[in-house]
Amino acid sequence: MIGSIPAGNLIFSAALLFTGLLPSKTIRFMEQMNISTISTNTFFQHQKYYLHPSICSVWKTFQEKYFQRMKEKDKSLVLGGDGRADTPGHSAKYGSYAMLDLDLVLVVHVELVQSNEVKSSYHMEKEGLVRSVDFIKSQGLKIKEIVTDRHVQIVKYVREEMPNSVHHFDVWHVVKGLKKKLLALSKEKECERLMAWIKSLCNHMYWSAASTPSGNGQLMLEKWESVINHVQNIHEHDGDIYTECAHGPLEESARKKKWLQPGSKVAERLADIVTSKQMIKDVPKLSPGPQTASLEGFHSVINHFAPKMIGFSFHGMYSRIVLAALHFNENAMRDQATTKDGTKRFDVVFPKYKKGEYSVRKIKVDCTYEYIGQLMDVAVTLAEEKPMNSSVLDLEDVPPPLASAYEKPEKQVAIQEKISRYANVIESDLYDSVDEPSCSNA
Repeated sequence: MIGSIPAGNLIFSAALLFTGLLPSKTIRFMEQMNISTISTNTFFQHQKYYLHPSICSVWKTFQEKYFQRMKEKDKSLVLGGDGRADTPGHSAKYGSYAMLDLDLVLVVHVELVQSNEVKSSYHMEKEGLVRSVDFIKSQGLKIKEIVTDRHVQIVKYVREEMPNSVHHFDVWHVVKGLKKKLLALSKEKECERLMAWIKSLCNHMYWSAASTPSGNGQLMLEKWESVINHVQNIHEHDGDIYTECAHGPLEESARKKKWLQPGSKVAERLADIVTSKQMIKDVPKLSPGPQTASLEGFHSVINHFAPKMIGFSFHGMYSRIVLAALHFNENAMRDQATTKDGTKRFDVVFPKYKKGEYSVRKIKVDCTYEYIGQLMDVAVTLAEEKPMNSSVLDLEDVPPPLASAYEKPEKQVAIQEKISRYANVIESDLYDSVDEPSCSNA
C-alpha cells in the first residue's frame, strides 16, 4: 500500500500518464488480455489528486533552478516563441505557447490558453506570448532577443511593449510563404522556367540572413534583392552596401539552369514578388543566427503526449504539454549514435515535401526517461502524505467551460423536442408520398 492506495494501482496510473498513453485504450487493452486492472474512473481520481500535482511540482522545480542559474550569470535571454492549437483552423479549444531558450535548447515556459479567455481562437497565440513574457519578467530576467513567426499581433505587441528586445523572424516561416508564391507563379504560362530556380531562391533567402551575422537589416535586404539580377546573369547591383555577387566566376558549360531573360514576363513577375511590401518589411528582420526549428520538434513531442484527435480537460492538456517539455529538455541534445567501431551513424530519407529528393540525417542515441523517475517519486510521496479526495490541490485555475456562455435546456425537454420534431418530419414525408401520384397511376 502507498498511503491508503494499493501500490500497483497508483504506479499503473502514473506509468500510463507519464509515458503519454491514453487511459481508455490502455485499460481496454488490459481487459482484452484478461488482466485485472483499475477502471478509468480510478485513473482519473489518481490523476486529479496525485499525478497532475506531481507534474506541476517537478516542472516548477525545473523552472526555479533554471531562472536561478540565469540570475547568477546575470544573463539576458535569447528566446524563441511559437504557438500550437489543439485542432486545425479557427475552431481550436486550446492554444499552447512555448518559450525556448535558443542558447541552451530548453523549453523554459509553457502557457495554455482556452479560446473563451480571448476574443477568438486566433487571439490565443498572442495571449500565450503576453503571459509568457510577463512570467519571465516577473522572475527578474530580461529578454535580449526573441525569435518568432510573422504573426501580425505578436509583431505589433513586441514592437510596442518590448522596445528593449530585438525581434527576429524565423527564416523557415518566411521561406514557406515565399515558396508557395513561387510555385504558383511557375505554373503560369511563360513562367515555367522559374521552376528550376525555386530551390535556389529559397536557399538564397537563408544565405541572406546567415551571411549577415551582424543582423544589419539593410544589408540583408540588398542581398535578397540582388537575386533579381543574378537569375538574369547580371552580377553587379545598385545597392548602397551590397554591390556585386559574392560568388566567383561562373562556368557556363557546367550550368544546368537557364538564365531568365531580362524583360520577360517571368523575370518581371519574380521581381514583383522579391520586392513586395511584405518582403521589404520581413527580410530585414530575419534571424541571422538562432531559429525556432527546435520548437517545431517540441510540437511533434506534444503530439505524442496529447494527440490532436483526442479531447482533454484543461488540466489534462496542461499536464501533457508539461510532460512533453520535460521529455524534450532531457533528450533534445542527445549525442549522435555510432557503430561498434566508433563511426558516426547517418540515415538517408526521402521526405514527402522534397518530392523525390533525399535528405541525410544524423541517427541519435536512444531517448532517456529519467524525468519519469522524478515524477514517480513525487507522486508516491504525495500519496503517502495526503489521502484521496484531499481538498489541497496544487493546480492552476481552470477557465470556465466553453458551453458555460450558453443557456442549457432541460435534458428531457430537449429530448422530447427532438423526438417530436423527428416524428413530424416522418409523418410529413409519409403524407407527401401518399398524396403525390406515382408514375404508374399517372
